Amino acid sequence: MEFLKKVYRRVRYSLIFRGILHIMAMNSPHDYLSKIFYRMRGTKIGKNVGIAHGVFIEESRPHLVTIEDGVNIGPRAIIVAHDSSYHCINPKIPILAGKVIIRKNAYIGAGAIILPGVTIGERSIVAAGAVVTKDIPPGVIVAGIPARVIKTVNEGLCKFKD
Repeated sequence: MEFLKKVYRRVRYSLIFRGILHIMAMNSPHDYLSKIFYRMRGTKIGKNVGIAHGVFIEESRPHLVTIEDGVNIGPRAIIVAHDSSYHCINPKIPILAGKVIIRKNAYIGAGAIILPGVTIGERSIVAAGAVVTKDIPPGVIVAGIPARVIKTVNEGLCKFKD
């Protein structure tokens, strides 16, 4: 019985500690600190990643989120790796979980929502406020609810050329 109490305390304090790290990561004044706290929670974050203020990265299963090199995430974006909606209605249905991978040099706009099991392709742009429910191919711009491809990144870059 004493062993179970020790295990319970360890798990409980671990959850409290992870919760504190999550709050600190979301509210850090600089993305350098956010990345430290998110990494401490188990999120895999590459080099030269920018994370704006208020970004929510999976609270209970942060180890399922991978953010590769050169990614930028706008303010108040949400990345979730689990879905407990059906489980709340019927506890016999398991909580669904899926890895979220954001490939190199992708951009996630302000307020975008990335749902479980989604991969954002390399050099892709997710517009502000978009809700990503499916994998996004490399080199495209997506927008809307649910997010849909609106053009390629190269097409978008054409308007900036001389």
